Amino acid sequence: MATKLVIGKSAPKSFPMNVEVPTPHGPREINFEAKYMLSTEWAKLREDHAEGISKVTKEMFDAAKVEATRAYTIASQNAPKVATTEAEREKEILALMKPIKDSEFESMRAKFAGELIFKIMTGWDLDAPLSVASLTEMCDQYPGSAESVFKAYNEAREGTRAKN
Repeated sequence: MATKLVIGKSAPKSFPMNVEVPTPHGPREINFEAKYMLSTEWAKLREDHAEGISKVTKEMFDAAKVEATRAYTIASQNAPKVATTEAEREKEILALMKPIKDSEFESMRAKFAGELIFKIMTGWDLDAPLSVASLTEMCDQYPGSAESVFKAYNEAREGTRAKN
């Protein structure tokens, strides 16, 4: 006999969720207790996550541009005066910009993933306490783990995840 659908305040607060995290030694399982969220709540969290990454990426880009503008200004003070258009000046500044380091970007990505996972989980079966720091470390140590968690969460919420 099928269980009746529950709508409203009686809806579940959480649900168990098993995730296979990719590691160099093959997948490893983590059993999470996941928060049940309305679709609108989960969408808002994802939007905030994307906006946070965009904001920090822009800040990194802007800092690199400020540094390049300083270098351009110093170089132009020591060079003969040549008339340049604003577009040429901008192009020269962009050419002086140092790229954002992969390590900085990956660190930021792991941090944001850890924060988002922390917002959707209430517990796990690992020895380390569930925290933003431990989840960030997991995302940094095991590339692909965040994607596995988010995929499993979406599948579990949508009822498309196969039972173990």
